[in-house]
Amino acid sequence: MSISLCDARALLFDLDGVLIDSYEVWFALLNAVAREFDYPAVSRDAFREGWGQGIEADARLLFPRHTVPDLERIYAERFERHLGVLAVASGVPALFEALRARGVRSAVITNTPASMARSLVARAGATPDVLVGGTDVPRAKPAPDMVLHACAKLGVAPREAWVVGDTEFDRAAARAAGAGFVGLGTEGDVTLAELGELFAHLAAGT
Repeated sequence: MSISLCDARALLFDLDGVLIDSYEVWFALLNAVAREFDYPAVSRDAFREGWGQGIEADARLLFPRHTVPDLERIYAERFERHLGVLAVASGVPALFEALRARGVRSAVITNTPASMARSLVARAGATPDVLVGGTDVPRAKPAPDMVLHACAKLGVAPREAWVVGDTEFDRAAARAAGAGFVGLGTEGDVTLAELGELFAHLAAGT
């Protein structure tokens, strides 16, 4: 059983849908890759269904002639071409400053490959203590590997941490690891409509 949110020793943030919104960036990128390597176009429905599952799922379902390392390299080389439609959540730098002032450790855990996630985290103005990308652990979310790895690097027990995410994959990873889950627009142990509500909660010390 996880401790209460206000007593959490660490907060672990998903990246997409929480700190940034790169949904349209990835949709454009995947279709550009599909055209370049003569795969079928990625439909809106297929993209929506697979959103958040990680690069392993892309290799299995969309680009089966390519390996995970192949796709990681291809994505990294082409990702910045599509960043014109990237959106960043407001208040992200202040949120991480508030966590640091409260002595709360922080991490970003994302199925995005770490090499790409670093630049996106920087663009968001986030300053986590730890970054765990999709290629840093054997299994991406919804497996608990990222949560467990981040907690180990932060020196906290999973039950002392809360995951902040926006998908069922984030929720499943948190629960499999024994951490609490803050759902942004999705059901959680604590459910919020937007990231700013978490900031207000922490700033008030409640």
